[in-house]
Amino acid sequence: MLAVAFVLSPAAMAQTAAPMTPAQAVAAAESGEVTGVFEFVVGSTGASGFNAYLNSAANYKDAGNLTIELHAAAINALKERLGAFPQDVLTGKRVRVKGVARRVPVGRYFQTRIAVDTADQIEIGG
Repeated sequence: MLAVAFVLSPAAMAQTAAPMTPAQAVAAAESGEVTGVFEFVVGSTGASGFNAYLNSAANYKDAGNLTIELHAAAINALKERLGAFPQDVLTGKRVRVKGVARRVPVGRYFQTRIAVDTADQIEIGG
């Protein structure tokens, strides 16, 4: 009898696993970086320098907030797709992002962020 085993890469496993909520991602990132798929409704947005931010909470300083940090190439591609800057039109929209969640020091507190370099990392729902 022939036994066949399938091994999925972490990226493939992340795509088939249920997406993590902000609470799950923030809790998991306290122990280190977490690779996966994350999903939430955008509660607030912002921009600084060359980056734009999509937050799961209305207050980006909320300890349970999960932030998607969009870098320039992703912003430009999303602007082309959406017809506007993502931070101007995505509040209230459901987003799903593939990436690595990590705790980042921001002033006197930590924020859990997912860096997005390319627009294909993010899906936008209604």
